[in-house]
Formats: sequence, C-alpha cells, structure tokens
Amino acid sequence: MGQLELIDTLSGHSGRVWDVSWHPSGTLLSSCGEDKTIRIWGREGTRWALKTILTDGHQRTVRESAWSPCGNYLASASFDATTAIWDRKSGQLECVATLEGHENEVKSVSWSQSGQLLATCSRDKSVWVWEVGEDEEYECAAVINAHTQDVKKVLWHPHADLLASASYDNTIKMFREDPADNDWSCVATLASHESTVWSISFDRSGNRL
Repeated sequence: MGQLELIDTLSGHSGRVWDVSWHPSGTLLSSCGEDKTIRIWGREGTRWALKTILTDGHQRTVRESAWSPCGNYLASASFDATTAIWDRKSGQLECVATLEGHENEVKSVSWSQSGQLLATCSRDKSVWVWEVGEDEEYECAAVINAHTQDVKKVLWHPHADLLASASYDNTIKMFREDPADNDWSCVATLASHESTVWSISFDRSGNRL
C-alpha cells in the first residue's frame, strides 16, 4: 500500500464540518456542517476549488450529504429534521424536494444502488425508507422503529436492497423488504459493541460489513 500524502486543505466552512461525500465521477466533492451550508468543490488541475455554496436548504446544522449513484442528485440530512434533495441536471444544484416526517435531527441519508430508494435515520430512533418516483416525487415506503435509541447511520448494501443501520443502542441492524407484503423488517441484529455504533461501511463486494 502506498503512503498517504496530503494534497490539499479545503477551507471555508465556519464551525464544525460534519461530512464529505465524493460524486460518483470523482470530480466533485460535497461538504456540509454546522454553518447550515453545503459546499461543492471541484478539481482544478492539482487543486480543489469551491464551485457552489448551497445556503437555502436547511435551518440548522447539515449532518450528512450523499450523491445518488447516477450523480444527478444530492441528498442532505439536517438537524432541522428534514432531508433536502438537490438536482444538478441543469448544471446548477437546485433544491427540488424537502422530505419531512422525522420528529428530531436527521443524522444520516443513503441512496440504494439503483437510486430508487432513499433511507434516512434520526434522533427519534426511527429509520425511514423513501421510494423515488417519477417527476422527482418521494414517498415514504416504511417507518422502521427497531432501535431503542438515536440512530446514527444508515447505509445500503452496494449490490442489493439491504439496509444497515447503526445506533446509540450499541447495535447494528439489517433490514429488508418482504416481497409477500412489501413490509420492511429487521432480518439481523449485530450486538457485539459495548457502546454507541457511530458508523458502518460495506466492502466493495458487499460480503463484509
């Protein structure tokens, strides 16, 4: 393995930066944080330059952002209890939907590999699954109340509609839709941690978590 080398430092946020997310093309990077903004950075030669600041989507800290697999959409999760959907097909990022329903801070957002499902989780202990319809309509497909504490992270399997979540209740849970009745249910609970599980990641094959 090669040695890691610092190639750039991106400055501009005021307050804590909570998350960064690569665009699928690798040419853009989104960052978000305590200042309620999302910043889009682009490669210019060997450096990274600020391209856009999104300021009108949220009223509180932006906790996480995630690009859709096709790269046309950016979802952002905020402590204002909403998730915003941004469309970049026109070349400029525009907020086209605001997903409401969580009772408290939204901590994480994740797109499925098909881009047809979106998951969010919150301090309200719930995980929501949203279906992405035509004309940029988002419909709640499930509200899952399997955790007993704040849910910190949601993440889709890289090749299947299998959803993982990490929680303050010290567990990781896996969810899948039952094709018989279209209900989402917990299919596994991983309970070896002795304190809060803050994050989760699948390997590229999806065989390890």
